[in-house]
Amino acid sequence: MARRPRPVNPADGPVQAFAHDLRLVREQAGNPTYRVLAQRAGFAATTLSDAARGIRLPSLEVTQAYIGACGGDVEEWTRRWNDLDRLAAAPAPEKPAEAAPAAEEKPADVEPEAEEQPREEESAVEGATESGAPGVAPAPTPPPASPAAVLPLVPPTVAPVASEVATLSPVRPHGHPPTETLHSGRRPPRRPAVGTAVLLVLAAVLALVAARATEVGRSRNVAQNTPAPTGSATNAGPGSGGPGGCPVATADSPPALFSGTTYNGTTRLRTGASRSADVILQVPAGCRLQLTGFCLGDVVIDTTSGSPDLRWFRVSTGGYVSSAVIHGNPPAALQPVDCPDAAPAPASIALAVAPRTDQPGRYELRATGDHLGIVGYAAYLPRGRGTTPQWQQIGMSADAAAGFLVAWQPGPPADGADAQAAVRTVAVACFGGDGPSTVTDQRLVSFPATGALPVAELDEDELARAQRTACRYPDTEQG
Repeated sequence: MARRPRPVNPADGPVQAFAHDLRLVREQAGNPTYRVLAQRAGFAATTLSDAARGIRLPSLEVTQAYIGACGGDVEEWTRRWNDLDRLAAAPAPEKPAEAAPAAEEKPADVEPEAEEQPREEESAVEGATESGAPGVAPAPTPPPASPAAVLPLVPPTVAPVASEVATLSPVRPHGHPPTETLHSGRRPPRRPAVGTAVLLVLAAVLALVAARATEVGRSRNVAQNTPAPTGSATNAGPGSGGPGGCPVATADSPPALFSGTTYNGTTRLRTGASRSADVILQVPAGCRLQLTGFCLGDVVIDTTSGSPDLRWFRVSTGGYVSSAVIHGNPPAALQPVDCPDAAPAPASIALAVAPRTDQPGRYELRATGDHLGIVGYAAYLPRGRGTTPQWQQIGMSADAAAGFLVAWQPGPPADGADAQAAVRTVAVACFGGDGPSTVTDQRLVSFPATGALPVAELDEDELARAQRTACRYPDTEQG
């Protein structure tokens, strides 16, 4: 028996409410197992499970894949994720210097582990305290002694006040940039004033050292929490250094065959056609990428249409980027090539149609074959009475475990047409939206569709139209 998930209280915070509602979407979809969702979404079951735990905000790609696999409204959840991400990235208001809280408050969107185990470079600031000068760590109170007992002076390592240090939240799945969370450190009691001349000199020297350390610490924290500028070591990669962080082709770059534009806030170029491949460069929205071809890899849900896509574009400056996050398609005649982490190209496909016993007039279309990643279906039918028949898309599926199942309710026959006449129907192995392959099975479907389906004879032009319709983006005009 599967272990029951840990309850999430939506009243605990916005991240917990987000996870709670993710679970509701899954329940409304029939409560499929995470193993089934993983096959539909293209993400690991543990990644999808973590998204609904309420520990941290999942990445946008994971959220969209989770919702898409459950049949939810991807566009609505994309807007909700962006709203919550902006809320999480906003700095918390600083408390007045006079207000010394009795106990340190932990932000709701930061895991305890992230605070209890600070990064090595941040650990030096955890003990910083308040001094009379804002932003300067106070000098420790020395025991009463003569000047000879405290000299020679060796300045200790001093770091910024904890209330002004931006600590990193846990890194999000799939390379999302970390957000900043400001929090106040625990403030110990003020040290008593000491009136000796030696201690005044000592305090002044330490204040100068602390001020310098504060500026260095702040610069270091800003560098850690800000996307690296173009050409920096963090963003270093082939072709980096263009305006706004966009990669720029050089004389040594291979010639581009087509181009595409990034539209997400951050788009990752990887070493291969897989979401687990190393990221070599992160680029912002609005970059025009020069592309030299494509290969097949992990299925990714298109963030605008909600349709699956397994194409990965090869960038002329180096690396691969999922077609699902790029506006632009390769030329129709271009075929996939090999690349690191590539999936094999589809080799065969067979269409099966069966009536649904629980819903008269509705049918189930399934496909089997070799190396299928996405399957699209289309049928040649009129859109309504009195209209001319044309190819209509029935649907697309990347759910291999369910046999690429798509439900179908045929429309009415044309005026004067035989209601029992066979309908030309095709199943096509798709690369993604507007990306049909030539691997197709075309059949004549007679209702109530039982037994073997005879082959539908289509000429080359008619078959090409059927293939384009079956693999068309769902949100575009069909026919």
